[in-house]
Amino acid sequence: MTGLPAFSSPALVVGLLVEGGAALAACGLGLLLRAGPRGRRVLSAAQVCALALAIPGWMGAVALSGPWRDGGAEPVVTQAVCLVPLVLLPLLRALDRLPPGLARTAAGLGAGRVVRLRGLWLPLLGPAALGAAVLAVAGVVMMGVLDG
Repeated sequence: MTGLPAFSSPALVVGLLVEGGAALAACGLGLLLRAGPRGRRVLSAAQVCALALAIPGWMGAVALSGPWRDGGAEPVVTQAVCLVPLVLLPLLRALDRLPPGLARTAAGLGAGRVVRLRGLWLPLLGPAALGAAVLAVAGVVMMGVLDG
């Protein structure tokens, strides 16, 4: 077998980077879409899509695992992409629950960027980001265990 072994540090790092990058991109896109006139509806639709794809994605990641797969980074990346909807669920839920105009109100009251980050975004999105990180680590470890 050439490439990345099933349960190795590079395979775990590649999986976490793919899932974390997708989660950060989705969180940033969600914040941008939230500012639009139909932001709440778009985030609700994205949450429903992620929920609908979470179980098939988990099953796809399990189906792509096994000792029969060839080596390389491609199966690890494919499995991590299959698990992205599961990782996005807590983040999309937290973004959907934010009141509209919250950051604009905080800025209007004189809160700077650091104060908004520390007093607004970390308390509101921190637990969801922690939940997403736990799901990402659990998914990557599950991929490594099933591949071994």
